[in-house]
Amino acid sequence: MKQPVTESARWPGAASNIVTSRHMIDADMEELPIGLICRRPEGGRPKAFVVFCHGLGAGGRDYADLSRFLAAHGYLVIHPTFPDWIEAVAGAEPALGYAPGTPDLLRWTTVPRLRQRLYEILHSPSYWLARVAIVRTVMDHLDEIFAATCGTPGQPMPGAIAGHSFGAYTSQLFAGAEIDIPGEGPRRFKDDRFRAAVLLSAQGRDQQGLREGSWDGMTGPVLTVTGTRDEGAKGQDWHWKVEPFELSPPGDKLLAVVEDADHYLGGMTDSDPTPGNPAQRDAVSLLTLAFLDAHVTKDAGATDWLSTLDGEIGSCPALIRRK
Repeated sequence: MKQPVTESARWPGAASNIVTSRHMIDADMEELPIGLICRRPEGGRPKAFVVFCHGLGAGGRDYADLSRFLAAHGYLVIHPTFPDWIEAVAGAEPALGYAPGTPDLLRWTTVPRLRQRLYEILHSPSYWLARVAIVRTVMDHLDEIFAATCGTPGQPMPGAIAGHSFGAYTSQLFAGAEIDIPGEGPRRFKDDRFRAAVLLSAQGRDQQGLREGSWDGMTGPVLTVTGTRDEGAKGQDWHWKVEPFELSPPGDKLLAVVEDADHYLGGMTDSDPTPGNPAQRDAVSLLTLAFLDAHVTKDAGATDWLSTLDGEIGSCPALIRRK
């Protein structure tokens, strides 16, 4: 269990603890054309849903701390697993020499052969589009997902899309970012069923089809989070990571640059190659929840709390900008 949230870091409706597993239920769902991991509140129907997109090499079972925190505060969190999951890549490409379940797969960022292959995948349009297709499948099967996890809601349930790293790229696309597909030209994938987007360590220009003008159509609420030690796949620094905020139109945009946080923002998965930082992790969780509450469920207390952020999130120094 993480440390309790201090009084100064709360807003009305926030629970006293960052996460307690008894407030959520994990559920595997294999009935759909794709496997899903879903987490929901225990003892009540969710107030909204979040489709959470994992990063390169990760899978639907990762990001459990953040996911359980959101579930404990009323969200049905839906985790697809994409074809770039390291276990899926190893199974599909035996020539790599790593059978699924091999311990080295969890450390793929430190294994040159695996790292090279995963970075090739990151820059392969077929994998970008596979992620889009899977998220669309999830959205087209929401009724079945609700029925299997928390019961069919009596009215449409509001939702958001969120993701880390490659998952933040996927989230950008559904929030309205336009990309150039080699051989096809510009494409947009915006889905208005998402009321907001959360981008944790996203991408800027000149990578994965993003370029000047890509964010002109990203008009809705978007939270962009990075850290001063966050780096891109090509060695770009955190200034590149804030471009989705800088180059999108004004209107319900929030940027947080957490001081001294690296690509994993305090800890995202059990296989992170850098040491975790509980204070940073809790700050990112709290900020994500507040942004979702403010823009998805229209919680006035969360909106007020976000408006007071200035120079820190909880105990973490951070650059905060709005537009």
